[in-house]
Amino acid sequence: MTQIQNRSTALIQTGSVVANQSLCREHYRLTLRVPAFHQAGAGQFVHLCPDLGTAENAAVVNDETGGALNNWQRESLAPMLRRAFSIAALSRTAGGVKVDVIYRVVGKATRWMEALRVEDRISVLGPLGHPFPISVEKPKAWLVAGGVGLPPMLWLAETLGQSGKNTIAFCGAQSADLLALSRRGEPASTDATTATLCAKEFADFGARSIISTDDGSLGFPGHIGSAMQTYHEHNADLADEVVVYTCGPERMMRFVADYCVARNIECHVCMERAMACGTGLCQSCVVPIADASEPDGWRYRLCCKDGPVFAAETIVWEPAAVG
Repeated sequence: MTQIQNRSTALIQTGSVVANQSLCREHYRLTLRVPAFHQAGAGQFVHLCPDLGTAENAAVVNDETGGALNNWQRESLAPMLRRAFSIAALSRTAGGVKVDVIYRVVGKATRWMEALRVEDRISVLGPLGHPFPISVEKPKAWLVAGGVGLPPMLWLAETLGQSGKNTIAFCGAQSADLLALSRRGEPASTDATTATLCAKEFADFGARSIISTDDGSLGFPGHIGSAMQTYHEHNADLADEVVVYTCGPERMMRFVADYCVARNIECHVCMERAMACGTGLCQSCVVPIADASEPDGWRYRLCCKDGPVFAAETIVWEPAAVG
């Protein structure tokens, strides 16, 4: 077990698959067990890749016996950079630590993850990055998630529930069959003026939800930023009572961040970048951040080491996020 020196102390170790559950079309929840895991918080992430030692050993055995490699072994033998995934849940047991991530099958790495079975081995580096800050003074929290921005909000909802916060989750997806949540008895609001206990994963922690879909197949028809704005217009929560947390597509996060900054609402954004190393060594996952000490008024910070959580008012949004 090798310890990686980082601002968040991380371990690189071999984990085993406990479960790999289909949540909806294209989304899965992967549960891993690792021997140990340092203290971590919602917003932090893990870096995953095939456990190459295990794959190579399996290949030798199969070559000697003349057997064929299965899909997981073939994928494991191929070169692959680690992929970053927000932690969706974490629990400590006598047998180790369980870490949950949620992923959408879109490419080579996630196809490899889709093929993982119970007891398969996987290399886990984490915890990495910095978590969402929890306000002691403010009693309310809004969690605004779009698409694969959902996972850190699930763990955050648990943390906020333990802190006694009045939490509302705003969850957006392209369509109902791409929403990685379980619906329960209460219906989802179609006008976004009222939050209900319609999403089991949030309701389990006492959080009400508003759901939106781009095609109108469930809940509010439109993007989740508009749903949040509609809710706020009909529920005049004071700026000094609420903290907003957001994760998802960059255009959505910019909408939420700009909305909050304009109204003096505290907002924290969980950014996403391609992270080759996850520890700040490769310097590739840059985010423009305001810095009055710099000649141009901003500087690059690293998403993996300085983030992924940044205060909304500090982010210098790039033109690609507009429109």
